[in-house]
Amino acid sequence: MIRDDDPAEPMLLKGARFNVHRMTLTGDDGRLYQREVIRHPGAVVLLPILDDGRVVLIENTRPTVGETLLELPAGTREPGEEALVTAARELIEETGYRAGKLELIHEFYSAPGICDELMHLYRATELVAGDPDREATESIVNRIATRDEIRDWIAGGKIRDAKTLVGLYALLSAG
Repeated sequence: MIRDDDPAEPMLLKGARFNVHRMTLTGDDGRLYQREVIRHPGAVVLLPILDDGRVVLIENTRPTVGETLLELPAGTREPGEEALVTAARELIEETGYRAGKLELIHEFYSAPGICDELMHLYRATELVAGDPDREATESIVNRIATRDEIRDWIAGGKIRDAKTLVGLYALLSAG
């Protein structure tokens, strides 16, 4: 949750998707320590499963790491937006698929050492194909995969995105 007006945490940077604040902590030695922390509105990650059991992933070009990553579709919540609403919107935006059913299966923090971003993992089923509504800066291609391909890609280190690994491990552990 983004905290813009907490005097105990002065804002260092106000961004379009997150803010950076300074947090003061008291150590075991009684001294005060300052840490920078990212305040984030939260995000969703989707596990879209087609009727035949295959999974919709995306190849997503990520300029921040200079690579195209194999990922599950995901996106940042708008301030005050319910995670379920974000999930439905992001699935359409990134893949073009609409879900007849969205089920929350897990919540997790993306990087709790530096950020309060809480991710909501949704299983998306009863999918209907359509046209994506991608942002101008997104370079995304859908990639449909079987569970066996997913296992091989994970074992071979082809999937390196943390939120995607969380979602796919949840899929594979469910049987």
